[in-house]
Amino acid sequence: MGPQVRALTPLRGREQHLAEIGANLRRVADSLRSRVVVVEGPPGAGRTRLLAEALELATRNGFAVAGGLPPGAGAPPHPGGGAPRPPVGISPPGAGGPAPGTGAAPPGAGSPARGAHPIRGGVRARPPGGAVLAPPGQSAVEAVAVRLRGRAETATAQVVALDDLHLADHAALTTLCELIADPGARPVLWLLSFASVGDAVAPHPVPACLGRLRRGLGADRLPELGPLSGDPLAQLVSDWAGAPPDPALLALVESVEATPRAVIDLVRGLVEDGEVCVLDGAARLGPPDQGARGPGGGVHLPAPVPRRLSALVQRELRSLSEPTMKALRLAAVLGSPFAPEDLSAMLGEAPVGLLAAVDEAVGRGLLVCGEHDLAFRTEPIWRVLLDSVPPPVCALLRRQAAELLLPRPDGVERAALQLVHVAQPGSTQELRAIAEGSRRLLASDPSTAAALATHCMELLPPGRAEHLRCARTAVEALTRAGDLDRAIALAQETIDEAVRFAAPSPHALAEDLAALRASMSTALLLLGNAQSARRAAGDALAVREGGPPHREAVVTHLAASYLTGDDSAAEQTRRILSAPDDHPRAVRVGAMAFQAFGQWQDGRVGHAVGTLRRAVALDRAEEEAHAVDPRWFLAFALTRIDEYEEAAAVVRSAARSAPAEAGTLAATVPAVLRAPLHLAQGHLDEAEEAARAGVGGAGPCVPMLAPQAWLVLAFAALRRGALAQAEEYVRTLEKDFPQHTSSPWWAARVLLSAQLAEAQAEPAAAAEVLAEVACREGALRELVLEDPAAAAWSVRCALAAGRPELARQVVDAAELLRARNPQVRSVLAAALHARALAAGDARCLARAGGLHRNPWARAAAAEDHAGLLLESGEEEHAIGELDRAMEAFGALGGDRDAARVRARLRELGVRRRHWTHAKRPVSGWESLTKTERKVAELVAGGLTNRQTARHLFISPHTVGFHLRQIYRKLGIRSRTALVRFRT
Repeated sequence: MGPQVRALTPLRGREQHLAEIGANLRRVADSLRSRVVVVEGPPGAGRTRLLAEALELATRNGFAVAGGLPPGAGAPPHPGGGAPRPPVGISPPGAGGPAPGTGAAPPGAGSPARGAHPIRGGVRARPPGGAVLAPPGQSAVEAVAVRLRGRAETATAQVVALDDLHLADHAALTTLCELIADPGARPVLWLLSFASVGDAVAPHPVPACLGRLRRGLGADRLPELGPLSGDPLAQLVSDWAGAPPDPALLALVESVEATPRAVIDLVRGLVEDGEVCVLDGAARLGPPDQGARGPGGGVHLPAPVPRRLSALVQRELRSLSEPTMKALRLAAVLGSPFAPEDLSAMLGEAPVGLLAAVDEAVGRGLLVCGEHDLAFRTEPIWRVLLDSVPPPVCALLRRQAAELLLPRPDGVERAALQLVHVAQPGSTQELRAIAEGSRRLLASDPSTAAALATHCMELLPPGRAEHLRCARTAVEALTRAGDLDRAIALAQETIDEAVRFAAPSPHALAEDLAALRASMSTALLLLGNAQSARRAAGDALAVREGGPPHREAVVTHLAASYLTGDDSAAEQTRRILSAPDDHPRAVRVGAMAFQAFGQWQDGRVGHAVGTLRRAVALDRAEEEAHAVDPRWFLAFALTRIDEYEEAAAVVRSAARSAPAEAGTLAATVPAVLRAPLHLAQGHLDEAEEAARAGVGGAGPCVPMLAPQAWLVLAFAALRRGALAQAEEYVRTLEKDFPQHTSSPWWAARVLLSAQLAEAQAEPAAAAEVLAEVACREGALRELVLEDPAAAAWSVRCALAAGRPELARQVVDAAELLRARNPQVRSVLAAALHARALAAGDARCLARAGGLHRNPWARAAAAEDHAGLLLESGEEEHAIGELDRAMEAFGALGGDRDAARVRARLRELGVRRRHWTHAKRPVSGWESLTKTERKVAELVAGGLTNRQTARHLFISPHTVGFHLRQIYRKLGIRSRTALVRFRT
């Protein structure tokens, strides 16, 4: 028994090249004329493997192969086995060919995996199965000629593969040209492969040969086989790592030359060394050695590089010139990116002296140029170069760089990033520079600021003022970065430690402790823990009693007081605003924001929006983190009154105010602000995407604002008719974000509960929720302010439930709002809509529809108008309004609303087509139509046929019909099985 042949991995990244070879096979088969295809690429690019796949394609489609492949040629065997899927080819005319499209090889044709091989121009290769031995040079070409003459009488088109022609001499290539140009030969597809010549000084015979072939036969030169990238690279890594690579592993692999051979060697070596493991379905690098982080705790350092990759990069670096290598090692110490002027100063050379080194480094793919700086192409390259600098020398260079940077106006931050790696306990000046650098980085790079400040804390003795100030910087930075739990834990631990160490003289640290408690209160507030935030802010204010209060503590205490329903908040706001000169700008801005909050709850919408606009105008960027930003509330308020353009501008302004570093609050908060804006405009997909980002789907969550995002998700699901999903979101709100009546989201939460009750049961259920709300003073007024369509919807439910007195209460609340806000168009439209619906006034209702800017409210007005027209016998006009409403709801994605209107049209004998034909499988979930999926989801969620019918506005008989189709397509027989299938 012969040796076991292990299967090849699939060909990656060369599909287009193989397709072009297949097209040339077709041309030879159709025209019965010879063609030449040239394959070029650097060593390791996969030329031989591509020829192997091409011969496989040719033999499967009836071509006679003049050469073949030894087992496994062109690629190393795959450790897991599994042969590549054979490509689908074409069949040429001629005896023995397979039927078109079958891909089967003719009897006796063999396959590259058994007997065929590309004849190499300069290498001996003994193919199995008695194939011709191809000696090097001239003899190799002559061997091809012998084989072709032996098959001259056959009618089958042939293919010849010649590899490594760059090794052939001039005589062999001349003979090859003559053989290819022979007019009496049978049709042959010539596959000629050679390595890229590069910048060879001596003239090479291959280009001259190709020129002759182009003039004679029109040789087709394929695009050069370049490095792999993107999906092909990830797939190749997956083949050898055993699972798709995670981003860190993929970035590591991209640091090498990225030819298939280099990638395979690297990944296979990493697996053998135990550096790669498969976890949660992804191939990942093993955890780095914590000791490899070095001094500075890994601040502004690339991750350690596996030994095997380091050896590969070092081998590449050894071919660089000495000046370039020196410049790159210094640049690695400066960091990535780095300023060219800093490198020039460190080298002690004029900028012109950098040109040659930078040109070489960029040309070799080690550096990339930005507009104002340079950076290493990948972090592993940076790390290998940095590791090449001996640690004592690296420390000296870092101190030299810091001395160079500190005098510059913008140099403190960069100097801190150098000193953090060399500073020691007791080095006062260096620690002071690190602390100052961390404070300056707070706004632009909070994650780095937090790392600098926490490392500085480790080098300072606890219980000292400097230690507390670094802790405060770290807490603010962690808060801005969205790591709220860590910020609170660090603050509390530092406070407890300071109290313990400073027991003999606690008053000396009182000021710094108060500032740290104020910063902790901000993190607690954003975390949604308003009670604890209020206590922490109160403790900070108590320390400062008799002196100027800490502004962050004042604002946080005010915000927490409002959120917990403390009646003293309104009085505190009035006191601050009555003496504006006695308070810092940040305190006045916070007081104005919460004054607006109270005005909104009182129904004075115009005043609230005006106050928020003035607060935003007064606000300026501060170094301290804002507990509340007036732009947040202004964006929400403008969205609710349909001022969409201004709301979008405010959101953009909030996003620009702090760099949206990935994974920070600055990136998350704008998503929360955009979500209700998208929902109001009828962009459900965008609303859901933004809301998911706002609840932490792609970064940190801001629990204080998260209820708004969950509300958007629930309302969007309700609009789509996904009741089970909407109910799940409501449960999340109830469990994780219980709402006090003073909460900004309380009214929206009540409106959601009422609308969900109406969808799941009857209007009477919604009316019960509304009646309970009406018992609290001002509650109905807050509820109808949540949505321009809320007042009319509430009236509709009350009338349907036979509760005219409740409808009157809703109308009275809307009218009170109209009287208090005569200049707010959305309030006027909502009040007119509700009053006209309650009074049955079709003319006024048509006017309300024209006033609405909110697309949902406009569509609802058209539907309500149709109902009143039907009552007066104007059926044709009513049908037109229903058509308009159905089209509007459908365009907005409001499937449930569109289905309700369609049902009303059916009652009038009007049927509107609403389905589309789509290719679906015959079984499984994907085979279900859109309506069948909705029925399945509702029934699996526990609804009866009658409840499902009411929800979809169809008959119970139709629900039963759909259920039978669902059971058949899913291969089940009961509702219980359907529930199991969906879970």
